[in-house]
Amino acid sequence: MKPARILLISLGVSTVLTLVTIGLAFNSGVQTWAARKILAGQPSVKATWASVAIGLDRAEVKALRAEINGAVLTVPSLSVEFPIIAAGFSQKVSVGKLTARGWTIDLSKTAAPLSARTSPTHLAPAPGGAATPLPATPNSVVAANQAAVARAFAGVLGQLRLPVDLALDGVDLEGEVILPPAPGGGPAARARVILAGGGLGVGQEGRFKLDLNASFTGENFAMNHVMLQSTLVVTMDSARTLSRFSAEPKAMAVGPQFPAGVTLSAVISATRTPGGESYTLTFANPAQPLVSLTADLAAASRTLGGSWKIDLRSADLAPFALGHTLPLFAATGEGTFSTDTAFAEIRAHGQLDVKADQLGVLKPELAAIGAIRALAEFDLAQRGDSTRIDRLKAELSGARPVAAIQSLQAFEFNAKTGELKVADPARELVAITLHGLPLAWAQPFLPGLTLTGSDLRGEFAATANNGGMALRPRVPLSISGLTLAQAGEPLLEAVDLALNVSADYAPAGWQAEVTSLTVQSAGTKLFALKAKAGQLTGKDQPIKTAGEWSSSLPALLAQPAAANLAGIVSGNASGGFVATVAAATSVELTLALTDLLADPKLSREKIPAISVQVRADIGADGKIALNVPLLLTRDGRQSDFTLAGSLLQTKPAGLTIDARLTSSQVFVEDVQLLAAPFAGGASANSAAAAQAARRDAAPVWSGVSGQLALSLKKVVYAQKFEVADIGGTIRIDAGAVKLVGVRAGLGEGSEIKLKGGLTFTPTAPEPYGVALDLDVTNFDPAPVLRALNPGQPPTVEGKFTVASKVTGNARNLGEIGQRAAGDFALTSKGGVFRALAADVSSKVATTTKTASTLATLGNLAGALTGRKDISDAASKVEAVASLSKMISAIEYDQLNVVFTRDAALNLTLKDFTLIAPELRLAGTGRIAAKVGLELAAQPLVMEFKLGARGTMGKLLKSLAALETEKPDELGYFRSNLPLRVTGSLGQPDTSELQSALVKLAYEKSGAGDLLNRFLGGK
Repeated sequence: MKPARILLISLGVSTVLTLVTIGLAFNSGVQTWAARKILAGQPSVKATWASVAIGLDRAEVKALRAEINGAVLTVPSLSVEFPIIAAGFSQKVSVGKLTARGWTIDLSKTAAPLSARTSPTHLAPAPGGAATPLPATPNSVVAANQAAVARAFAGVLGQLRLPVDLALDGVDLEGEVILPPAPGGGPAARARVILAGGGLGVGQEGRFKLDLNASFTGENFAMNHVMLQSTLVVTMDSARTLSRFSAEPKAMAVGPQFPAGVTLSAVISATRTPGGESYTLTFANPAQPLVSLTADLAAASRTLGGSWKIDLRSADLAPFALGHTLPLFAATGEGTFSTDTAFAEIRAHGQLDVKADQLGVLKPELAAIGAIRALAEFDLAQRGDSTRIDRLKAELSGARPVAAIQSLQAFEFNAKTGELKVADPARELVAITLHGLPLAWAQPFLPGLTLTGSDLRGEFAATANNGGMALRPRVPLSISGLTLAQAGEPLLEAVDLALNVSADYAPAGWQAEVTSLTVQSAGTKLFALKAKAGQLTGKDQPIKTAGEWSSSLPALLAQPAAANLAGIVSGNASGGFVATVAAATSVELTLALTDLLADPKLSREKIPAISVQVRADIGADGKIALNVPLLLTRDGRQSDFTLAGSLLQTKPAGLTIDARLTSSQVFVEDVQLLAAPFAGGASANSAAAAQAARRDAAPVWSGVSGQLALSLKKVVYAQKFEVADIGGTIRIDAGAVKLVGVRAGLGEGSEIKLKGGLTFTPTAPEPYGVALDLDVTNFDPAPVLRALNPGQPPTVEGKFTVASKVTGNARNLGEIGQRAAGDFALTSKGGVFRALAADVSSKVATTTKTASTLATLGNLAGALTGRKDISDAASKVEAVASLSKMISAIEYDQLNVVFTRDAALNLTLKDFTLIAPELRLAGTGRIAAKVGLELAAQPLVMEFKLGARGTMGKLLKSLAALETEKPDELGYFRSNLPLRVTGSLGQPDTSELQSALVKLAYEKSGAGDLLNRFLGGK
C-alpha cells in the first residue's frame, strides 16, 4: 500500500473517531451517565435527575432532586446559557441567562444547621489568586493557612477575587423554601423567593432584586406574614474583581400582635476607596437606628478601624423571630475598635448596658434568675498572647448588686507565659467583689437539687507577684444558712460555709491554695479543709496537689443526708491526700477515725480506732497499682489488713483485678464492734427489709474479673480461739465467683477446706446461686465454746470431722446466708459431752447432796436399829447422786450428728447418736423457719432416747427408770426418762427433763420419806 493511501486512511479514521467522541460528548444520555458517575463518589450528596444536556452554548438539567444533611432541593428544570467552549479555552464565563422556576428547598427535616454538621475549610487567596474550596485539612495546616490569610488580608473586596472572568446578563430564579417547624410544633412555614436581575460585567453596575414572602400559621405566632425586599448592587472594576457591593433589605412583619405591621431595614455595603476599603452595616426601625457599624481599611498603614453603636430591644426583633420566643432585653452602648491587617494587635474601647428578664424562655431553669442588668466600661488591647487593660469596670445586678470587677491601674498580662507588666507593682491591679450572688442563680446547673440560703459574698484583689499575677482574698467567700435538698428530701440543713482561696500565675508556673474551708452548723464544726495545687511551666510538667481535712462525726452524722447511717455519739475523722497528675499519676490518701463511741443503746463497748492508707499509681495505660493497709487499734492490740495488687479498666466498662489480701493478726471482736454503730433502730430495719426484698438485675461483681488471693496469718476470737493460716483464692470470671484452695487451720492437726462459689442467672427469679463444699478435720469445738461462754465448761469437747454441702438461690447477695440449704454431718471418735450438765445436773446435784446427807444418817440409823428399809433408801440416794455425776459429764466413744436445711429453710436434725461405755443417746429434732426471725430465735423441738448398761444401767434399774426386758444390738437397755427439748437454739427449754430428774431424785431416793422419819414420822 502506498504511503499516501495509508496517510489518508489514518486521517479518515482519526476524523471519524473525533466526530464520534464529540457526538458522544454532546449526547444527553452519555452526559447523564457521566454526571451520575461523578456524584457516585460523593456519599454525602444524594442526587437524582431525569437528564443532563450540555450543548455549545447551553446546559440544562431536568427533574433534579438533591439531598444534603436532610435538606432537599427539587428543581423541575435548570438552564444556563453560556458559551461552553470559549469558557473552557479562555476562562471567560459569560452567562446570558440563568433560569430556574418552580424549585423547592425543604428544610423541615434538617437535623442540624449545616455549620454544625460539616466543617469545610476555605482558603482565601492573596490578591491575584483564586478562592478555592478545599477538603478538611489537619489542624496544623489549617492554622498555617489562617495565619497566611491574616497576614495577607487586604479587605473584603480584595479577598473576593474570582477564579474566572465573569459576566452575568440575567438571572431568573423563583421557588419556595419550606422552613423548619417553630418550637412547640405546628406546621412548617413556607417562604416564596424571587431573585431577578442582571447587568453584571466590567464597568457595569449589576442590579438584582430579591423578594421573599413567608407565611406562618399557629396560635403562638406573634405574626403570620413576613415580607422582605432588597436590591443588591454589585460593581466590577475588572472581569475578576469587585469595586462595590451594597444591599438595602427592608423587612415587614404583620400578625395578630402587629396588625399595622413592624418594619426593620438594613444597609450593608463594602466600597473600594483610593486609600483602601470602607464598610457600613446598619439595622434600623422607622424611629431610630438599632445597630450601626462603620469601618475603614487603610491599605497604606495596613490598619482597620471603626466604631459601633447599639440601641436594641427585644421588641425590635420579636416580630422576626420566626415563632421563637425571646427573653425581654434592652442593650445600649457604643465604642471604637482598631486592628492591623494581620490581626496581631487589636484594640477595643467602649461601654455597654444590658438589661434582661424572663430568661426562662431560653431554659426553664433560668427563670429563677429574674431580671438582671450588666454594665461595662472597657479599654483593652490584645497583642499576640498579651492582653493590655487600660480600663475595665463591670457591674452585675439583679434585685440588688451582685458582683463587680474593676481595674485599679493599667497592666499587661501574657496568659501563655504568665508574664506581667505593670507601672506600680506595689498597687493592686484588679478588685473583684461579690456583693451577694443569689444561690438561685446556681439552680439551673444543679438539676434535681434545691439550694436555699444566704447570698454568696466575698472580695478578692489581684496584685503583681514574682513577675506574674496573684489573687488574694480581702474577705473570705461565705454562705450562711445553706440548705440542700434532693427531690424534696433534705440533705444539708442550716450549714455555714467560709472559704479562703488564693491563686498565683507567673512565668515559673501556677498555684492555687485553699487556705481554709470550714463548714459549720449551729457553731459546731462539721468539716475543715486545707489544700494546694500547682504546676511548673514546661513540657510534660505534672500537676501536684496536697491537702488535709478533719471532721466531727457526730455533727456530720446529724445532717439529714447521714442521719441514719451510724449511731456515733463521739468521734473524729481526719485525713490527707497527695497526688501527682501526669502521664503516670500517683495518689496517696490517709484516713483516721479516732475516739469513736457508739450510742449506748447500740453498744457500750469502745470502738477501735481506724487507720487507712491508700497508695495508687496510675500508669499511662490506665493500669492502677494499689496498696491499701488498714489498722484497727483497741486496748493496746491491733488488727491489720493489707490489700495490694493492680486494677485495669477494660472496655466497655469492665475492671480487671489482681490483688492479695494479707494480715498478720485479726481480733474478731474488734472487727465486730465496727458494725455496732450501724445496727440502727426502725429506720435501719426498714432499710434492711427493703434491701432484702430487692432483686438484683445484675451481680454485684458485674463488669469485674480477676482474682483475690487470701493470706491471713492469725484470726483470734475472745483471746482464746484462733484460726491460723487462712489462704486460698477468690476468682471472678465468666459471671461467677469461685473459691479455689480456700483453707485454714483450726488448731493442732485441724484444718478446714472450702470450695465452690456463686453464680448469677439474669433470667431466674432468684438469680444468685450458691454451691459450697465444707470439710473440717480434727476440729475440737471446746476452745470456741469456752470463748462463747467464759467461765463455763464446754458443752462438748473432742476431735470432730465435718462434711457438708450447701446450695441455694437468692434474690440478692444479702439473702444468700438466709436461704442456703444443705446437708451437714459431724462425727467424733471420743470426747466429753456436757449438754445435760448446763441446765440439769446442777439441780440434781443439789437434790442428791441433800439426799446423800440423809442417806448417811439413814445408814447409821439402820445399823443401830437393824431396820432394812432405811438402808435401802440410802442405796437409792447414792444411785441418784452417781447418776447425776455421770450425766453431767459423759465421756463418749463416738458422737454422730446429721442435720439438713431444706428449701423451706427448716433445719432438721436427722440423727443424733452418742455412744459411751455405759450410755447411749439417740434423737431427732427440727427447727421451723419463721419469716423475720433469726436462726437462734426460731422454734426448736428435739426428742432423745437414752439407753444404758453396766453401772449406769444398774443405777437406772435401781431407780425403776430402765426397761430390762431386752437390750438393743449393743447391749444397752432403754431408759424411760423423758428427754425432750423445746424453746430455741438461743434459749433452749429443758424444763421437762429437769422436772423428771428432780422428781426421780426425791421419789426414788426416798429422801422425802427419810426426812419425814427423822422428824418422827412412820
